[in-house]
Amino acid sequence: MTLSHRSRPVAIDAARPTAVVVHCSDPRYQPHFQDFLHSGLKLDRYALIAVPGGPQCLVVAGYLPKFSWAGWRWMKFMKNITQPARIVLIAHDDCRWYIENRFVPHATDARGHQINDMRQARAELGERFERVSIELFYATLDGDAAQFEQL
Repeated sequence: MTLSHRSRPVAIDAARPTAVVVHCSDPRYQPHFQDFLHSGLKLDRYALIAVPGGPQCLVVAGYLPKFSWAGWRWMKFMKNITQPARIVLIAHDDCRWYIENRFVPHATDARGHQINDMRQARAELGERFERVSIELFYATLDGDAAQFEQL
């Protein structure tokens, strides 16, 4: 069986995206991330890097050097093609990437570790990409909604 689908018409804005966003690819959080980016941060157009662990791909050079290398290559590529004014990093509660890969000794330690990773990524981004605003957020599920805390 062959599936054929034509998407609904979407106006293509010639303007470049105003931000590069890096967040986790966890499917539990995808609709919340999209809503927050559009409704909360008012980002209509952004370049997206969504990988397990999200911003961690920018700081794991010590124990996952190939993952870090790829993360920085993706970031440099997105920055070069978009010339963003903002970079948005989002981590979230109960990140299975951190917990199942034992980046933290206990699940209760994940939040602090994730926040430290984002702060380290912000420092490195600031050195590599001057004149770009770097924003950090931490998401937590609250029933069927998510709360986003700016750090």
